[in-house]
Amino acid sequence: MRDDGRTEHPDGVCPDGLLDPRAVAAGLAALLPEDRHVTSDGGHFIGWANMFWPVASPERMLMVGTAYQTIGLGLSTVAGVAAAAPASTVVVTTGDGGALMGLAELQSAILAAESCVIVVWNDAAYGAEVHLYGAMGLDEAAMRIPRADFAGLATALGATGVRVDTLDDLDALGDWTRAGGRGTILLDCRISPSVVAPYQREVQRFNGLDV
Repeated sequence: MRDDGRTEHPDGVCPDGLLDPRAVAAGLAALLPEDRHVTSDGGHFIGWANMFWPVASPERMLMVGTAYQTIGLGLSTVAGVAAAAPASTVVVTTGDGGALMGLAELQSAILAAESCVIVVWNDAAYGAEVHLYGAMGLDEAAMRIPRADFAGLATALGATGVRVDTLDDLDALGDWTRAGGRGTILLDCRISPSVVAPYQREVQRFNGLDV
């Protein structure tokens, strides 16, 4: 059974007052439309969708960020996925850093997809760098970014923007799905940087860090 963090954080909230991303991912798994294609940007967060969101077949999980070893490509994939599978819900999983890099594509995503869920893992950081280079002792100043209001940005562009501060806030996705899942909903998930994905721990150990 996958560790959803609830044993450590029963309400899904870490000591810093931010959400445990494992609990968020597990909660989303029960609320996402069943007929979905998941397309992933690159970053520390890539572990959560792969761990918690099953897909019906391998081609429905698109690891674009990993394939290109870069970030900022998640939102730009929506138009292509929507064209290839118009009857399916496009689910984008992206970090806040990558979403900011590809922000110009947010409106394109909203316009291109009949049904789209955008999940932003908002930890106010380039998490992969923090959990590797920061852990090595490098100055993290350049790895930290202001916490952007993605829910507000999505709302301004005509989507349904939801700020997720508690697990109960995820109910908005359930309501959207039950209503037919039309249009675009963006979930601005305020997550704690204190939870490190298992694959990232492997990267740390490979680089000689004692974790």
